[in-house]
Amino acid sequence: MFYFRMLAAALAFVAASTYGVAIALARRDRSRVAHDYAQLLARWMLPIFRQRVTVHGAENLTAHRPCIFIANHQSLLDVPVLAVCFKPGSVVIAKKEVRSVPFFGWLYAVTGNLLIDRGNTAQSVGMLRAAEEAIRDRRVAVWIFPEGTRSTVPGELLPFKKGGFRMAVATGAPLVPVVASPLKPHSGLVRRRLDPNPIDIRVLEPIPTAGLGDADVAALMGEAQRRMGAALAEMAAERGIGTAVSHGGTEAQR
Repeated sequence: MFYFRMLAAALAFVAASTYGVAIALARRDRSRVAHDYAQLLARWMLPIFRQRVTVHGAENLTAHRPCIFIANHQSLLDVPVLAVCFKPGSVVIAKKEVRSVPFFGWLYAVTGNLLIDRGNTAQSVGMLRAAEEAIRDRRVAVWIFPEGTRSTVPGELLPFKKGGFRMAVATGAPLVPVVASPLKPHSGLVRRRLDPNPIDIRVLEPIPTAGLGDADVAALMGEAQRRMGAALAEMAAERGIGTAVSHGGTEAQR
């Protein structure tokens, strides 16, 4: 059954991506294309993966624009899960490897999202500057995953990287934490499990950054990690997933 569901998900992904390419070629408003594509991915793929998503604090997705959304990163399944929260006028910062995904990589690039090569410091800094300009000039919302990679332990945050927090300080845009409840052990591609899994997403109150400077980045990052860790711990406990512990350390963005 797992492989049947994965085949169905692959077909849904290809169908949604084909539609996305078609509307990207036909429309001028690329941010709307990204939103419509994200909603289609969620609508078609979440039932296949047996996931039902409930968003708490949905008003914070639109009330504080421009802003920087910071979300926890757990799995490839984050794509359809967090797509529920993706609104028009948003862009995502992700690793350059995304470009190699058929259809998705092309759509990702042409709809204004940003790809960072973490092995190339100059290129990464340039992309972060481009994101700052998008916030100031286009007044978009920028999505980042401050852990930098997927956490492998259910309910646990990895150390945060500084890049997104420096961006927030540079632009004065508020940080809006977005925390999805643990996907594992109920949903996991490596372990070939796709059990029915109700997922809660909490969109927390914004963390203001106006008036902050470089000296405040570490404290800002610590506050964000504290709030997100507390929300994740609570949701993990509700599901009987041990004690969710957030790493206290942080790691500098390359």
